[in-house]
Amino acid sequence: MMENKDLEAEIHPLKNEDGKTQERQKNCAAKADACKKPTQLSQLSRWRTAAFFLSLFLCLIVVFAFSFIIPCPVRPISQRTWYRRYDGEVTYKFLAVEDVNRDKVQDVLFVFKSTNGSGHLNRSCSDEGLSSPCAFIAAVSGTNGSTLWERPIAEEVFLMECAIEQLGGAPFPGCLIIGKPESLIAVDSHTG
Repeated sequence: MMENKDLEAEIHPLKNEDGKTQERQKNCAAKADACKKPTQLSQLSRWRTAAFFLSLFLCLIVVFAFSFIIPCPVRPISQRTWYRRYDGEVTYKFLAVEDVNRDKVQDVLFVFKSTNGSGHLNRSCSDEGLSSPCAFIAAVSGTNGSTLWERPIAEEVFLMECAIEQLGGAPFPGCLIIGKPESLIAVDSHTG
C-alpha cells in the first residue's frame, strides 16, 4: 500500500499537495484564529511579486524613454548621387577619400588648376603669392557634394599623397604635396 502511495505521488505530484491542502483546511476549521493570520511565507511572496512587477515597470519606462522620448541625433541626409561641375578648370590625376568633416561619411579630396578656384569660396592664386592659373586642392562633402574647403597650393603639382598620419605633429592625417616652384607643402585634410 505504501508503494502505491509513493507511485501515485510520483505520477501525480500535485494531487498529493491537494490532499495536504484539504488537511490544512480541516485543521484551520478547528483552529479558526491561527489560520486567519497570514503566514510570513505568504507575506514574503507578496513582497517578491510586488518587487518583480515594480522592477518590470521601471525597466519598461527606461526602454520607452530611450526608444521614443529621447530623439536620435540628427545626421546629415546623404544624397545617393550628386554632381559638381567645374567649368574652365583642369583636373589632375589625383583623388583621395577621407572623412574630412568628421560626419562618418567619406569625403573627396582632389586637385584642379584654375585662376580663381571654383568660385564657391572666393580664393585666388594671388592670395598665396602664386601666378595665375595655379593648382588648388579642394575637399568636397560626400553627403551632398558641397565644397568644404579649397585653397591654392602651387603653380603646378607633381606628386600628392594623402592619409599621412601625424604629419607635422598634427593629430589628424594630412596631405603632402610636391609642387612647382620647388616646394613641399603639408596640408591638414580637416581644415585645409
